[in-house]
Amino acid sequence: MPMNSFSVKSDDELALMAANDDQEAFACLLGRYNTMIHAKAVAKSRLCGCDVTDDMSQEAAIGILKAVRSFDPSEGVSFRTYADRCVENILTSAVKSYFSGKNALFNAHSQLDESAVCARTDISAGSDPEGYVLSGESESEILSELSELERAVVEMRLRGMSYDETAKALGVSTKSVDNAIQRVRQKFRLSKRG
Repeated sequence: MPMNSFSVKSDDELALMAANDDQEAFACLLGRYNTMIHAKAVAKSRLCGCDVTDDMSQEAAIGILKAVRSFDPSEGVSFRTYADRCVENILTSAVKSYFSGKNALFNAHSQLDESAVCARTDISAGSDPEGYVLSGESESEILSELSELERAVVEMRLRGMSYDETAKALGVSTKSVDNAIQRVRQKFRLSKRG
């Protein structure tokens, strides 16, 4: 379906299409919410006392994804209202997490050296990190260790989406997708030690 045909669809219709793995519908829906996402991300970033707007924007995009997955029009609430609440909830949780120090890797904005991580985890730089992550451990154990962004990135990569497609669907940069994969590698390298 051409992207311009999505412009005549309501948010509710796009959400239902996106819930059925229509990536173009999700991208269109995310585009409609970019202003809201940015505004909420800036506001929450200010609460943290430093510029974490990009991180908050990524979390807000995850909130839209969660809203798409759980939206039920029979509940009598519009998708816009539901998505707004989902984004607000996930950003509030991200701010609490930021102040509690629970996600130190995320808060520190650490950049991992891929070759060093690969050397320590026996993953070649060109191999599939998601396949590595899922080998030998149950999916639920693995997913419980990941942040919302990391979980969404892994899920999309497991569906066969490229870094670019994943970035577009989540409304983040390709570098953010790569960073999420690097954090996944780091977390599971640490968990395999312990």
